[in-house]
Amino acid sequence: MVKKKVSGLTPFVESLLPAEIDDVIEYDELWSFVFSKLNRVWIWIGFCRRTKQVVAFHLGNRDKESFNEFYSKVPIPYANCISRSDKLQAYKELESYGHKRCKKKEGQTSHVEAFNTVLRQRVARLVRKTCAFSKSFDNHEMVIRLFIQSYNENILSVGL
Repeated sequence: MVKKKVSGLTPFVESLLPAEIDDVIEYDELWSFVFSKLNRVWIWIGFCRRTKQVVAFHLGNRDKESFNEFYSKVPIPYANCISRSDKLQAYKELESYGHKRCKKKEGQTSHVEAFNTVLRQRVARLVRKTCAFSKSFDNHEMVIRLFIQSYNENILSVGL
């Protein structure tokens, strides 16, 4: 059923409002698991402060390779914006592009952290202590994409 819904979605980039020169993108990651808590999967998220939309996401490990795969999914107009993230080492290579790695208490990633909370509340598979879980990586990715894209499209229909 999830496959059918995901196959009917428009391309992800069409669910985004256009980037503006003064946009700030916040990057963060949260963990989830597939089948067993021993099989951790990290969800990388790029979030635009102005539009309150997820501009890119990726599921993978918490390493530099996964970050590079994630960053390649960020649309170029958003990749050219200034950005903020936590102190994770993978974000270090972005510093030459107007990126700043910040401590949590600085509040520079509060919008993406708030979205992570929404994601955990609305997608039962992401709740830390739950009986609901994904049995396969593909299903996990499809459920998350379905939620994020419908979240973006809802913001798109309401507008700013």
